Amino acid sequence: MRLSLIILYLSMLAWIFPVFRQYRCNLFYFFLLLGISDPLSGLFMNLTHYSPVIISVIIAPFLFYSVNVDRQKKITITPLEIFVFILTAILLFAISNLDIILLIIHTLILIRVIYKILLELHLKQIVNIFHIVLGFYITTSVASLIIYLNGDNQTIILFYINLAFQILIAIFFASFREDHPKLIYNVTPAFKD
Repeated sequence: MRLSLIILYLSMLAWIFPVFRQYRCNLFYFFLLLGISDPLSGLFMNLTHYSPVIISVIIAPFLFYSVNVDRQKKITITPLEIFVFILTAILLFAISNLDIILLIIHTLILIRVIYKILLELHLKQIVNIFHIVLGFYITTSVASLIIYLNGDNQTIILFYINLAFQILIAIFFASFREDHPKLIYNVTPAFKD
């Protein structure tokens, strides 16, 4: 079996474990979608012989939505989230390269995670390492899509190196919950006005 297939199957397997670890956390739906995305894409490709990216593009706006879900509150949808769903639908018909749509949505997810980190830092004066690792993971996804869209000969090698690295990130998410106390640090200002 080729090394690339081993990395691909290990990645699919690795992203299933965080689903169980994050079960009662706010990001459970995000990890659930990540965990089922690759197996569904592979199944779709084997059954229909179409590009598996179609499934990833369909799941991407749900990933955007699920990053901000608060399981303690009633589930609502904001105008921004409606915009992302509509944008995805429009781009599906307007752009033939589905990887560009994925790049746009994943960039929006990255912005949302960074916003969440900054909001916690400003309002609660805490830094959650879990959210920083999540932001790092999404950054690697965006970088991987940019590398893939670049299309040179080294693209596939870099893509699989990044995929192997993301397996380590999946192990982190399978080991730690979002609310793990050792990952949350209070940040107090050095001086007061």
